Amino acid sequence: MANEWLEIKAYDFLFPLLIFSFICWLIILSRIQRNGYLDKINATKALGFILMLRTQKGIKLLERVSKPRKFWRIYGEISLWVCRASMVFIILFLFLAILLFIITGPTKDPMPVSTMIAVPGLNPVIPLGWGIFAFIVSLVIHEFGHGLQARAHGMRLRSFGLLLLGPLPLGAFAEPEYDELTRAPRKERQRMFAAGPSTNLFLALICFIILIFASHQFTAINQGMYAKGIIEHEESGAHSSTTSSGVEYPLNAYDIIMKIDQNLIPDKESFDRVMDNYSAGDEVKLTIIPINNIDEVIILNVTFGDAYEYNYYVWNTSDNRDDLDKDGEIGKDDFQIVLEENRAFLEQMGQIIEPGDAFLGVSGLVSSTHGIDGLVGPFAPGSSGTLLEKIIITPFHVIQLLFQPFENKGTAMNPFEESMLVADSKGLGGILGTSNMILIVEFCFWLIWVNILLGLTNLIPILPFDGGHLFKDMMHGSIEKVNRLREILGFKKWHPLSVENLVGKISGWSSLGLFLILFLMFLLPYFV
Repeated sequence: MANEWLEIKAYDFLFPLLIFSFICWLIILSRIQRNGYLDKINATKALGFILMLRTQKGIKLLERVSKPRKFWRIYGEISLWVCRASMVFIILFLFLAILLFIITGPTKDPMPVSTMIAVPGLNPVIPLGWGIFAFIVSLVIHEFGHGLQARAHGMRLRSFGLLLLGPLPLGAFAEPEYDELTRAPRKERQRMFAAGPSTNLFLALICFIILIFASHQFTAINQGMYAKGIIEHEESGAHSSTTSSGVEYPLNAYDIIMKIDQNLIPDKESFDRVMDNYSAGDEVKLTIIPINNIDEVIILNVTFGDAYEYNYYVWNTSDNRDDLDKDGEIGKDDFQIVLEENRAFLEQMGQIIEPGDAFLGVSGLVSSTHGIDGLVGPFAPGSSGTLLEKIIITPFHVIQLLFQPFENKGTAMNPFEESMLVADSKGLGGILGTSNMILIVEFCFWLIWVNILLGLTNLIPILPFDGGHLFKDMMHGSIEKVNRLREILGFKKWHPLSVENLVGKISGWSSLGLFLILFLMFLLPYFV
C-alpha cells in the first residue's frame, strides 16, 4: 500500500527502556554542560532535562516575509479571535471530560502507554515517515507564526530554536527580546502568542480543502457496499450463507456486496429499498467480491433472517429491558411498547422494525468508496446538505479525524478500504495515478492531524503553553476592567502591582491545578 511507512512497535519493555534512556540523557546533559560544550553550540539546559538548541537560521527569511507589517497585524487580529473561540471550545471540552471522570471514575481499559507518547514510530498510531515529516512542518510554521507577529509589532527576535529530550524533538521556540515582549501592549503580545496555534489551524484548513479536491479524483474499482462487521446470530443470513455448490461460505467483513438477486447495490439507499421487497425466510443470491481477491466474483445463497426477532433478542439481553405493561413478565409485548414509544425517532432514522422484516445480519454497511469519503465527511461526493450546513459540520468532523489513526492502526485509511479505490481516469487522478493520489491523501491527512493536535494542545490554558499566556493576558485585561468599574463606583483602585500579583497567582495556580487534574486522569487508569 502507498501508506505503509516504517512503524516501530511498542511492547512491555518500553517503559523501563524509557526510564533507562532518560537517566542516561540526564548524565550526558550534565556532563556536556560542565565541559562548557553547551555554550559553544549556543544551547542551554531547561528544567534540568530539556536541551534548548538555538540557531540564527531563518531570521533573515523572517525579516523579508514580515515586511508588509499591516497585513501581518490584521492576520494577528484574526488569529487572536480564532484562538479565543478555540479556547472556549477546549475549556468546555476539558470541563466535560473532568466532570465525566468524576462521575464515572477512571476507565478500566486504558490505552497502551505507547499511545500516550507522541513520538513517530514509537507510538503505534503515528507512522515514522509521515509523523516526522508532519511534526517538522507543523513546528516550523508554528514558531514562524510567532516570529512574524513579533516583527510585525516591532519586537526583535533573538533566535529560533529546538527543544530536545535526547534525540527526540519536544517542540520548537521563537525567542523574542524578553524586555521588548514584556513592555509590548497586551493586545500585541496576545497576537504573538495566538499566531502559532492559529497558523497550525489555518494550515490544517488548507490541507482539508486540498483533501476535498483529492477525494473527488477517486472512484470504486467495484461499485457496491461492504459491511464492517458480520453479526453472529441464528437470525443472521450472512453468517450462514453457502456457495452455489453448497459449500459453507459465510460473508466476511469488507467483502463487497454488488447485487441482491439481480438488484444492484451501489449505496445504502438502494440496499434499504431492495431489502424492503423481501421478507424473513426469503432465499436470495448475493453477488460478492471477496476482500482477499478483488478479481473474483462469488455468488452466495442466503436465507434472510427476521430483523424483528434479532432486535428483540438484543433488547431482551440488555440492561434496558423492563416490564413496561406491568403483567409480571418481560416479553415481546414490552418490546413492542418500546418500538411504539420511539416510532417517531425510528421513522426519522429510517429504522422502523416490523415482524417478518428481512435481515441480512451485517453491521456498519457503507459504500466501497467509504475509505476516502469518510475523510472529507460532509464534502464527500454525493453528500447532501447546503454549503452552510457542511461548513457548520466541518469543525466537528475534523476533530473526529483525530481518532482515525487509532481505528486504522496508524493509517489514514483502512488498507482494505484503500484497496477498493482507483484514481479516476479523468482530471488530476488520470495524470498522477492511484498511488500518487493516495500519497496526496496521506500527505494532507497527517498535516491535518498533527496541526490540529499541536494547535489545540497549545491552546490549553496551562503555562507555558500559548493558551496559558493568552489566558494570563486576558485575565489581566478583565481585572483591569473591574478596576476601572471600581473607580467609577467610587471605590479605591487596586495598585498595578497588586493586579499583576493577583493575575500571576490566578494563572499560576490554575495552570498547576489543571495540569494535576489532567495528569491524574491519564495516570489513574493504569493503577486501578
